[in-house]
Amino acid sequence: MSLIRTALLSVAALTFIAFVQFPEPLERSTNEDEQELAPPSDLALLMRAMAIHADSVKAGLGKKDRLPQFPKTFRNLNKTTPTKGMHIDAITFPTFSKDYLSKLDDLYDAPTAERPQAYNALVQSCANCHGTHCPGPLMRIRKMYAEPLGQ
Repeated sequence: MSLIRTALLSVAALTFIAFVQFPEPLERSTNEDEQELAPPSDLALLMRAMAIHADSVKAGLGKKDRLPQFPKTFRNLNKTTPTKGMHIDAITFPTFSKDYLSKLDDLYDAPTAERPQAYNALVQSCANCHGTHCPGPLMRIRKMYAEPLGQ
């Protein structure tokens, strides 16, 4: 499990560094009563990696590029620890995660011309789950859909 966590932390760190072009100095709060942020859970880290993967797939769709390497660590979706205090329904979450993994397989099995549809089905599976569990990422998810090829 620590290997997965290390890999996910590495991906998250590299992505953060890649997207930060003009860092601004952080202002420290003088409020001593503020709580420190807890480190992200394994599930949060995995979902960040899933979003990075989806962004990579979407970027390659228009160019008809090969898909990134299949993300085997995503198979651990049902086994990862959620954020402390976050309720994960024992019935619906496994159903949604199974659907996501099925859509991921479909994406990698799809012919190049059908990948945008398969990718959009994958994104829809994210939206379906986040409509029930943790709706915070829905705005970002809604921006992830791809245009059909040739448009």
